Amino acid sequence: MSDVSNRYRTMQEIVYETIKERVLKGQYRPGQRLVTNDISSELHVSRMPVREALQRLEAATGLIRLIPHKGAVVRDSSREDLCDVFRIRVVLEGLAARLTCANITNGALEEMERLNRSIEELSHANDEDDFEQLNLKFHSIIWESTNSPRLIGMLRSLYDSSRSYRYSSLKLPGSLDEIVREHRQIIFAFKQRDAEQAEQIVTKHYQSTLEWLLRANRSD
Repeated sequence: MSDVSNRYRTMQEIVYETIKERVLKGQYRPGQRLVTNDISSELHVSRMPVREALQRLEAATGLIRLIPHKGAVVRDSSREDLCDVFRIRVVLEGLAARLTCANITNGALEEMERLNRSIEELSHANDEDDFEQLNLKFHSIIWESTNSPRLIGMLRSLYDSSRSYRYSSLKLPGSLDEIVREHRQIIFAFKQRDAEQAEQIVTKHYQSTLEWLLRANRSD
């Protein structure tokens, strides 16, 4: 691949990640129209990578909708959408846990323990961004250990689709402690190389996560 192609792919990825993070953190609000010309001017890029990023965001994450004759609009999150995402995640994350049991290394397990200790040390109310980074790294180790690129891609997409809900849930008393406790259970199951137990614990973890998110959504 030429240097020009590599530079274009890098620029395209930066535009995609920038728009995605702004949606997830509420800088682009639900219902807001995302104007290609405005974004390209702001990011100092041509309109093409912006158009491609918006198309990818709709297909991969569902965070935006492309409406004929109107353009890109930030999708308004709903309780039904959140439940739909987690119904799918529960099944796929359970499958990932089974596959991971056969592949995960001791080094990966040690890193998961380190990350979970870092999560435990966070302030419950004020460290949402730090939690997001640590939690993503924790679960990425599981995904990568499946050795299934297609499954990894689907799980990352679903994770992004549910991230916008997660910030408010951390403000609920006890939520962070519960996450840490469930992470410990997941690590223990992997250490035992017990695929059935790992699947059950991971499935319960995501069902519990959905309950916390729905509670946070009701309290907003």
